[in-house]
Amino acid sequence: MGTLISMVKAASFRTRSFLLLLSVSLVLSLIIGQYVFSRMEDSLYRQIGIRALVQAQEIAVMPDVVAAVGKGDVAALKHLILPLKAQSDASYIVIGDAAGRHLMHTDPAVNVGSPMQGGDNYAVLREGQSRVTLKRGTLGLSWRGKAPVRDAAGRVIGVVSVGYFQSRIERWNRSQFMPLFAMLLAVLTALFCCAWLFTRSIKKQMFNLEPLEIARLVRQQEAVFESIYEGVLSLDVDRHLTAINRAARDILELQQSASELLGVCLDELVPDCPFLIAADGQGDKKDEICLFNSVQVIASRVGIHIDGRPQGWVISFRRKDDISTLSLQLSQVKRYADNLRVIRHEHLNWISTVSGLLHIKAYDEVLKLVQSQSATHQKVLDYISMTFGNYHICGLLIGKYYRAQELGLELEFESGCCLDALPDVLTEVEWMSIIGNLLDNAFDATLSSGYPERQIVLYISDVGDEMIVEVADKGRGIAPAVRDTLFERGVSTNDGADRGIGLYLVGSYVKQAGGTITVENNIPYGTVFTVFVPKRTQSNA
Repeated sequence: MGTLISMVKAASFRTRSFLLLLSVSLVLSLIIGQYVFSRMEDSLYRQIGIRALVQAQEIAVMPDVVAAVGKGDVAALKHLILPLKAQSDASYIVIGDAAGRHLMHTDPAVNVGSPMQGGDNYAVLREGQSRVTLKRGTLGLSWRGKAPVRDAAGRVIGVVSVGYFQSRIERWNRSQFMPLFAMLLAVLTALFCCAWLFTRSIKKQMFNLEPLEIARLVRQQEAVFESIYEGVLSLDVDRHLTAINRAARDILELQQSASELLGVCLDELVPDCPFLIAADGQGDKKDEICLFNSVQVIASRVGIHIDGRPQGWVISFRRKDDISTLSLQLSQVKRYADNLRVIRHEHLNWISTVSGLLHIKAYDEVLKLVQSQSATHQKVLDYISMTFGNYHICGLLIGKYYRAQELGLELEFESGCCLDALPDVLTEVEWMSIIGNLLDNAFDATLSSGYPERQIVLYISDVGDEMIVEVADKGRGIAPAVRDTLFERGVSTNDGADRGIGLYLVGSYVKQAGGTITVENNIPYGTVFTVFVPKRTQSNA
């Protein structure tokens, strides 16, 4: 038994489903068959009993029979009863006297005068009652009806017994049940085929996966769905939510849980958004700028189709600000790469010249070129490396210095610059973003000003309790209308792509570190940006 259970557990879902359906069908068929057989048997016994009793009563009131029983005329009784027996389907007919002895039996083997068997004649002979009994008589177990024979005065002078053998009744019952049994067998066969087709269809709909595999996939899907950084929501054809992840709820500022939002119409969550209204004839859309609940997002819409019929939509979206921030960060990386390219290009030209002079053995010229070319640059490199004690900041400033030269600008370092180590209130990347964005902003402002002076002055100091970064440009200055919103996203004094992000990042990083930024006019023209960042946060102070 244990081995059988183990085999069933190890079987596939299709096999187990088929066996379950087959077992249930078989049990139900057996129960129904047994119930119908029992009811048919009871009905047949009742009908046979009534038939035997009616025949016995009819024979008992026949005048010739009454007269023959009164006289004890066996020959007359045989002459009367044997033709009746030939016309009846009864197994036997017996006539008895008032003492319960045989006067006539349709079976010639039974002697006249022998006592009637079964012990069921008392109520008939003594009380005059007709009745049906199941008793074992002279010829065997039989279902028989008994009726009293009365004379003209109403006295019981004999008994008539009409019987049907039990074995014969059982044969009749089986013969009647056989069509029903054949029908049940046909139904069971049909159920067998239906169970096989049903399990096959279910397995096909489940992509031939087992329930445990489906449960594992569902858990994995839920984990992946919730871990996606982008907002994702799924709609049915009536635009009701069927799924929504955590990022989507955060972006749309929804307080309800995912289960509470299921079935809600999207119009109630994001009203008046044409992008979300997709007709049947509309195709998929990708990377469109939309407004979801006053939040600017970049959204994509993909239709769900099963067997060529539309089933709904999947919409993914992300804050437009996040995309812009990533674009700016990539732009900053590109700028750093451009700075390195400028340095490499300049040094390759210089090295090519030195190589040529060495090839023609003009050693004195090589010495003069090296001394003249490297004196100024080396002075700057030495100053940067000795003043700023962070390799990343040194690399950034060297790249910016050469970038300024390439643009026709002069990057100067204010006397008193000093940096031993970057405060850990911000990461090195964030410090580089602050300094790099301030310098880039100064470069752009100076280049677009049109003034003859091209100096950008940088001051960095970590002396005291604050880190100070100051950048002065020779631009046109900051208009009063823009100054209060200068560090907000998208606000810029210059035109072009990727504008309004650099100063926003500077402001956000400084605010994150608990610092402040001042914006003042440079004399005689331009702007001075000064960043003050405490070296320690209040929690570490």
